[in-house]
Amino acid sequence: MARILIVDDDVEFGIALSKTLKGEGHETATALNTAEGLECLRKEKYDIVFADLSMPGDNGLVLLEKSKKEFPGLPVVMITAFGDWDTYAKALEKSVSKFVNKPVKKEEIIQILKDVLG
Repeated sequence: MARILIVDDDVEFGIALSKTLKGEGHETATALNTAEGLECLRKEKYDIVFADLSMPGDNGLVLLEKSKKEFPGLPVVMITAFGDWDTYAKALEKSVSKFVNKPVKKEEIIQILKDVLG
């Protein structure tokens, strides 16, 4: 069982992803933006973060960069509906664990967890 933080301003997507992960036996928490996500990370220990790239205010790349500085080794999976190669390259430079396009399938999420957490 993993403790997973989902950071996404799309409430419906966050709920759906949380249900999928809970159905696989994982514990989840959700945040609606980068500031809330970092606050959660500072309060609790998580095994992995799923973060939306496009959010109001600080985007997912900012969350990725700040979490890597404060929580080295914490895997961050970037999820987006608007992926492009430039953004993908920036995420790789910041040591993103995986980069996934929406819509995300249940099997894809399960495989990501296996790949990233072992």
